[in-house]
Amino acid sequence: MAGFGGGSTYIALLAISGLPLAAVPIIALSCNLVVTTQGSYLLIRKGHANWKLLLPLLSASIPLAFVGGLWRLPEAVFLNVLAGALTVAGLVMLWQNRMPVSGEESVREPGALKLSLVGGVLGLLAGVTGIGGGIYLAPVMHLFRWSKAQSIAACTSIFIALNSLSGLLGQLSKGSAAVGELPFGLLIGCPVMVLIGGRLGSSQLSARFTGKGIRAVTAVVILLVAMRLWLKVFVG
Repeated sequence: MAGFGGGSTYIALLAISGLPLAAVPIIALSCNLVVTTQGSYLLIRKGHANWKLLLPLLSASIPLAFVGGLWRLPEAVFLNVLAGALTVAGLVMLWQNRMPVSGEESVREPGALKLSLVGGVLGLLAGVTGIGGGIYLAPVMHLFRWSKAQSIAACTSIFIALNSLSGLLGQLSKGSAAVGELPFGLLIGCPVMVLIGGRLGSSQLSARFTGKGIRAVTAVVILLVAMRLWLKVFVG
């Protein structure tokens, strides 16, 4: 309903759930992958994917998402990175509600180098934290009018899906110790429920609630969790 894979919200809730922090990105990336894969398939079928934009973005982001997933960050560092990423994500979500939707007549496609730089940074962040990167990519594309709205939605969805897969493979390459500590029902139940929720959110429920309203509520939740993580970082 908010137009993203949900990674920032998964991360926010999982981070305060008491689960091992090492397992948080694994679950979040898995859920991201499930939700955005179905959305990407539909958007590609409708012809909204702009591969001229996507190829430079993905060529840098996919390998760096894997590298990010491989990193073994100390818990204190991971908490700082996670709190910072969630703070920015929440603020960006609120900011996006105030941004005008880009029109087809004012599109200004960027060069491949600029796209690669943006993709690389967001891919690395996706692999480290479990946030797919689309929550940052979409506002940037709208702000600089890199494409029309439907194309941006498709780029965002495909970007999240492929970087979530790459980041997840990187996370799993570190070993399965964190995953082994989790209940099997959680590993199966989370992806199944987000699949159902994603399907409902993109179809029936989207007619009842506005994307702006959902983004506003989600942003508040994310920022509250970010504040709690900052308190944990500085107070303990």
